[in-house]
Amino acid sequence: MPSVVLSMYLSPVFVFGLFLLQVAPIFAQEQLLSMPCREVRTLDAMEYWFWDAFSGLSEVQDLEQERLGRFVIDPGICFRIALINIDNSQQKNAGIRQAVSELIMWTADDSPDKEAAERAIRRLEQITGEGFDTYTEWGAWWEPRNNYVLWSDEEARLIVIISAMEAGEPIHHEAMVLTAEEYWFYAGRGWILESNPVGRYVLGTVLIPPHDFNFRILEADLVNRDAKERGYLRALENMIVGGLLSPALLGDSLESIIAQIATLTEESYVDRHSWVAWWNTNGDRLILSASGNRLIIRQ
Repeated sequence: MPSVVLSMYLSPVFVFGLFLLQVAPIFAQEQLLSMPCREVRTLDAMEYWFWDAFSGLSEVQDLEQERLGRFVIDPGICFRIALINIDNSQQKNAGIRQAVSELIMWTADDSPDKEAAERAIRRLEQITGEGFDTYTEWGAWWEPRNNYVLWSDEEARLIVIISAMEAGEPIHHEAMVLTAEEYWFYAGRGWILESNPVGRYVLGTVLIPPHDFNFRILEADLVNRDAKERGYLRALENMIVGGLLSPALLGDSLESIIAQIATLTEESYVDRHSWVAWWNTNGDRLILSASGNRLIIRQ
């Protein structure tokens, strides 16, 4: 679950995505770091490159088959990632593009945190090589180009692929490879925008407003009931613990989450307090129904 420190730096909607960062047991190798870790998160390649671009990572070191380090944005949180997962150009590009979109949001003129806005602009300058000073300028540059950029290791920045832009052919090959549990988490949240079988794979788009990314997954993986149950349970917990328990969630956003919660269960409560009470009573007794479409209370 995301810490308060991490959460305050990101848009409220994107914070939901942080629930996908799995908290790992405190690992023995953390003794190599300068101070104990409050918690440790296991990252995939897209998440690793997102955080590397968004705010930076510190005390990064490789040990055996893993890379270890800390989040600069909150040094009490450490990370680990398998080395074999890091050098994935598709996921790297997707993570860095996501970071640029997030950073631009922090340059808004009405941002209450001017220091954060200045830090965001400095990060954007490093990532893109551009030198704009306002949200309007950054948005005007990014909006027509964000589907036509690739990370260049040679130039150490995102570069615009002019030929793709002129041809109107977005660069979609950086599809994120999902596990079955991740797929059903996104599906449970109602974030699967489209999903189509192509050969052995299912390809589609996940939409977490105002962000989206392409994904692929082996179609055979989706028949795993245990993974579907875990994904649905995470989605439900995400919406209740990370949504309904937040007093800032109001209006249409609140109604939308309540409606989505109802689609995952056999219940039909219409207010947050009833759903929270139901979750507190039954949250640890939920299983996937025989139809595989909903979570039901284990009898």
